This record gives sequence, structure tokens and C-alpha cells, in this order.
Amino acid sequence: MEKEKNLTGSQRVENKLDSFIGKNRKILLIVGIVVLVAVIAVCVAVGVVQSNTEKKFNALAELEGQYETIASLDNTSAEYSDSVAAFTTAADSLISSASLNSYPGAKAALLKADLAFAEGDYQTAADGYIAVSEAQSKTYLAPLCIMNAAACYENLGDNDTAIGLYNQVIDTYGDSNAFAPKAMFAIGRIYDAMGDTELARAEFETLTGLYLVPENGGSPSEYARMAEAYLINYAE
Repeated sequence: MEKEKNLTGSQRVENKLDSFIGKNRKILLIVGIVVLVAVIAVCVAVGVVQSNTEKKFNALAELEGQYETIASLDNTSAEYSDSVAAFTTAADSLISSASLNSYPGAKAALLKADLAFAEGDYQTAADGYIAVSEAQSKTYLAPLCIMNAAACYENLGDNDTAIGLYNQVIDTYGDSNAFAPKAMFAIGRIYDAMGDTELARAEFETLTGLYLVPENGGSPSEYARMAEAYLINYAE
């Protein structure tokens, strides 16, 4: 007891800790092993996720290379057909493994839709674009794909659906998004081609009002300039 009294506070704590460890050595060893196993499992899981993500982005890079090669080939050649078949297989595999909710999967589907558009299969392209826009509604891919889908329906001669999609870009993402001027101009252009001058004029006036003299010293939109040319023609 006298010895205990002469110990400092830190020494007494150290003695109690040594006593606790001695009495509970087995339990502490088991807990330590469990914690170590858990840490290793987490590290392995993180490593697997990172590895899988890297593989998907590498697969996307290869797919983009395949697409660029296809674009440079004669579409009547056997090499073109073989390249398209290989590209389609690789794209489907990446879409299946990554899903449209991930960037690699969505970009693979976008490239596949781009190829369908280039080959004149506008309905297949439109369906692909819409699927990507729905899965990627919070990213820049959504308005881009909606614009592309609208162009598909223009080529299909379905002007009502095309106008609806162009309006969707404006209504959903606002008139300040990068695609809004192009969407407005496309709507006015379609109305003009249909002979509906009043609706075309209204769309072009809205476009020039918003983007011909932008605030903060920005450059006027090229689509606003083109809309202005239409309005000048209407006045003549």
C-alpha cells in the first residue's frame, strides 16, 4: 500500500492497464484479429472497386478508338462491317457491365447511338439517346442526348416529337444551359419550314431577346445571329 501511495498518477494508470491486458489478453487478441481482418477486407474491396472502375474506363477508351476507326472506313467495305460488329459487341459488353448509370456505360450507349445515326437508323439512334438521357438526367449528357434525339425525329419527319424534345431541353434545364439557344433556333427553323411564320417569328424573337445582346459583356450566340437573319427576312 505504501508503495502504491508513492506511485505517480501516470504510473498507477500504467499498472492498471498492464493488469487489464494481462487478464484479458485472449479477448484483446481476438478483437485485434477481427479488426485486422475487417481492415484487410475493406482494403481489398476498395482495391477491387478501383480496379473494376479502371477496367471500365480502359474499355471505354478502346471503344472510342474503335469508333474513330469506323468513321475513317469505307462503309461499303468488309473491313467496315467487321469493325462495326466488333464495336457493337464491345459496346454491349460495356453497357451490360457498367450500366447506363455510370459514365463508361452511358458513353458507350451514346457512341452506339451515334453510329446508328451515322448509318441512317434514326429510330434506333433516338431510342439510344433517350435511354442515356433518362439514366444521366443530372449530367450534361442528358440535354446533349435529348438534342440528338430531337435531330433523329427531324430526320424521321416527326416534327411534333422533335419540337417537344427541343422544348424539353429548355423547360428542364433552363434557358441558360449551353444547348438552349440551339434548341430555340431549331424550333423556329422547324416552324419556318412548316410555313408557320408566326410561331417561327415568336421563337426567333425570344431567342434574339435572350442571346443577341447577352449580359456581362458575353459574345452573342451564333444561333441568335441566325435567328436575327430570319427576322430580317420576315420584315422585308
